[in-house]
Amino acid sequence: MKTLIDPARWPRRLSRFIPPAPTVGHVERWRAVGFSLLAVLICGLTTHLFIGPALLPWLVASMGAAAVIIFAMPSSPVGQPWALVGGQMVSALIGVACLRWLGPWLPLEFVAALAVALSIAAMLYARCLHPPGGATALTAVLGGEAVSRLGFGFVWMPVLVNALILLAVALIANNSVRGRRYPLMRQQENPHRTLDPLPTARVGIREADLTAAMHEIGEMVDVSTEELSDIVARAERHAATRQWGELDCAQLMSRDLVTLPTGALAAEAWALLRRHRIGALPVIDAGNGRVAGVLALVDFLKYVEADTDMALPQHRQPGLTVDALMSRQVVTVSMTTPVRELVPLMADQGVHRLPVVDEEGRLVGMVTQSDLIAALSRNGTTAVS
Repeated sequence: MKTLIDPARWPRRLSRFIPPAPTVGHVERWRAVGFSLLAVLICGLTTHLFIGPALLPWLVASMGAAAVIIFAMPSSPVGQPWALVGGQMVSALIGVACLRWLGPWLPLEFVAALAVALSIAAMLYARCLHPPGGATALTAVLGGEAVSRLGFGFVWMPVLVNALILLAVALIANNSVRGRRYPLMRQQENPHRTLDPLPTARVGIREADLTAAMHEIGEMVDVSTEELSDIVARAERHAATRQWGELDCAQLMSRDLVTLPTGALAAEAWALLRRHRIGALPVIDAGNGRVAGVLALVDFLKYVEADTDMALPQHRQPGLTVDALMSRQVVTVSMTTPVRELVPLMADQGVHRLPVVDEEGRLVGMVTQSDLIAALSRNGTTAVS
């Protein structure tokens, strides 16, 4: 449904001045509204109670603009913690300094303009660019007698206190929502604790390529390379789905599985692993039929006798069951899970095999790394041919 502000209904030249519609849904929009209301309210009430009835400014207007950024655009580089706190403090400091040292000698209009310009320069070099900081510098110059009487104390109260309270609310509120990350996390660390990039980051467009492209643009781009890398990776997965079609786990999984019930002896598990030449066995809860854990060859290393020449596994101990050896934190997928969603799990998070479960959580299949490689290879060959 087209609306009055739909660019398609405007003349072509005028439509360039109308931004595209946001890509977030209504829930996310109202979540930003609610978080901003909560944050500014807590910030104002807390600072007011802290200052008391004194005739001092207890809430800086630029905090309203800061709330827009950190709640409506939490992944923006200009809304990260250092940008928020550092940008506000640097701008307040420069604004107060300009008023105190230049105010008696220059027109106030020039002092205000200079404070904003210098605050931008300082934030750029301090790597804490924060657009509301310009308003903070302006407030320090034009805030009137109440602000000028505070002097450099304006930097600490109310600016720093306001910024810290706003940051605390942002950390709690943003991270309470699934899918939000605040502050923006850097690229996921290698699970093997090496310096190599994650496997999915070694092919295609790399972060260094994005950094070089952003340098070529020559302007400030309001997106970090980490966030841009994530966007590109998601776009590549959608493109692969469009080209190859949607392959799900039900088409890929192995169905004739070798399993063990809870309470089975470790010696029995060891024999099954050797007989079938497999690396792991799903362990099924004998009561409800759900996946209770996965027993892999590496789990037997927990019970190795290091003081013997042959380093014999202690699974030969009478009574030792798989319950004591298996890994209980198991990542599972459903039969309708797209295969493309398995790539980051297996390539980046080090998951070697994924049990496939039905709606009731019962095991129906297994997808391994070799299954995934075969599927990607076949789809790649089909796309080329």
